[in-house]
Amino acid sequence: MNNKKIVEILNKALTEEITALLQYIQHHYLYKGANAQSVKELFKKLSFTEMDHAYKLGERIVALGGMPTTKPDRIEVPEKSIDMIKANLQVEYNAAEDFRKWIKELDKEGDVTSRNILEGILADEEGHIAELESLLGD
Repeated sequence: MNNKKIVEILNKALTEEITALLQYIQHHYLYKGANAQSVKELFKKLSFTEMDHAYKLGERIVALGGMPTTKPDRIEVPEKSIDMIKANLQVEYNAAEDFRKWIKELDKEGDVTSRNILEGILADEEGHIAELESLLGD
């Protein structure tokens, strides 16, 4: 098991989760329009899930002897509320794709614990996709 490679993968995942967390928080603050209260509450709920993911990843990184990242990627803040939903959906699509790839890599490394963490997160991300798609009527 190559801990350095595993920590790199987990830090990439952590970056995605921190980015999603911050984006959901910002969109929670700024969302306006039809069904604003329910959409804002959904964004808030999803941000809590992303924070839980970040904690799990950070704790695993430390257990493997690494240093968890604290840096997000670029956060999208569209002007139109409908575009916030679309931006969040795209983040979730990207995350699901990345997590599937990383799970395979962790499997090759023989790290069952990290793989299980990512599989749990992937299941949540797929749930987020379904919730966001339902807002768009997809």
